[in-house]
Amino acid sequence: MLEPSYGAEVALILDKIEFDAGRRPLWNAICDAIDLVCDQPDSAEARREALRLPSGATVWQVPIRCRVEDDDWVLLWFPDGADAVIAYVGSRTFR
Repeated sequence: MLEPSYGAEVALILDKIEFDAGRRPLWNAICDAIDLVCDQPDSAEARREALRLPSGATVWQVPIRCRVEDDDWVLLWFPDGADAVIAYVGSRTFR
């Protein structure tokens, strides 16, 4: 089991969504994705798609399943010791 760790930008996004009552389904879906990567970091679901950074590091992409949002959302993460570093939460079209 890993503990979640958030970058400053991710924390701001999460705070904004958490306190927007109209986005409760998205908030719940994000929490499910975070729970997945923390509770089952070696599972196929948590490591569904690998993204290779120019540095050679690997970041894992997990889809966030929420049918009420206009965009498909994803969570990017990587393990760092006892932490699951959540590097990005947002639209799949970040590329």
